[in-house]
Amino acid sequence: MKIKEKTISLSMQAKGKILEYIQENNLKGDDQLPPESLLMESMGVCRHTVREALALLEQENVIYKVQGKGTFVHIPPISINGGLEKLESITRMIENAGYTPGTQWISIKENQPTQSMKKKLALSSGESVITYTRLRTANGKPAAYCVDSVPRSMIHGPIPEKVTEESMFQYLAKHYELHPVYAVTEILPKQADQQKMIDAGMPKNQLLLLLHQVHYNRQRVPLIYSMDYFNPELFKFWVNRTI
Repeated sequence: MKIKEKTISLSMQAKGKILEYIQENNLKGDDQLPPESLLMESMGVCRHTVREALALLEQENVIYKVQGKGTFVHIPPISINGGLEKLESITRMIENAGYTPGTQWISIKENQPTQSMKKKLALSSGESVITYTRLRTANGKPAAYCVDSVPRSMIHGPIPEKVTEESMFQYLAKHYELHPVYAVTEILPKQADQQKMIDAGMPKNQLLLLLHQVHYNRQRVPLIYSMDYFNPELFKFWVNRTI
C-alpha cells in the first residue's frame, strides 16, 4: 500500500489508496476505516497527508467522521472492473458493473484530421473527420472523457446535431451500418490537460488512464479513432497474460 508515485500530490495518491482499501476489503456503508495512525504506517506518509486525503473523501460523501469514534464509509465508491481482452462499449461496462450510464455531450464537429488520424484511419487526401466529444458518467459521477473521430465519408448526410444513443457502437451501427469488432489499443497515463476536460468534471491533478484506440470492422477497415480518458477512481483494467 506504500505510495511511490511522485507526479501528483501525496494527498491525491493517499486518497486513491484509501479508495483501493475500501474496494479491496469490500467495505459497505457504516463500516469503519482503520485509524489515521495505521493509514499513515501502511502508506508511509505523514498525518497531514492522511487528513487531507480523508477530507477530500469526506467532501465527495464517500466517508463520514464520528467524533470520538472514528471514520466510516458513507457511500461505497463506484468501481468498474474489466479485462481488455473483450471489446465492450463504455455503456456496457458501466451497466455490467450495476451502475446507470449517462452522457454529457461536449461537441460534434467536422475537423481536419491530425497526421496520426490520417495514417491510422487510412484517410484519402483532403478527407475530414467527424469528432464526437462527450463525458460518460456512472451514477452521475464522471467516468470517462471520450473523443471519437470517424471518417466523414462514413457519416452519410448532414452532421448530426445530437446523438440519443448512450453507446457510440449502437449509434454507428444503427445509423451508418458501421460495426467495430476489434481494436488496437495503446494504454497511457495522462493528466487532464485540456480545460474543457476539467470543466466537464474530470479530476485535475490525477493521472487518467488513456486508451488510445483504433477500431476496425471484420474486413479490417479502420472505423473509429478513439481517445478515451478513464477516471482511475472508477475504472480498473486487467489483461490476462499466459506463456
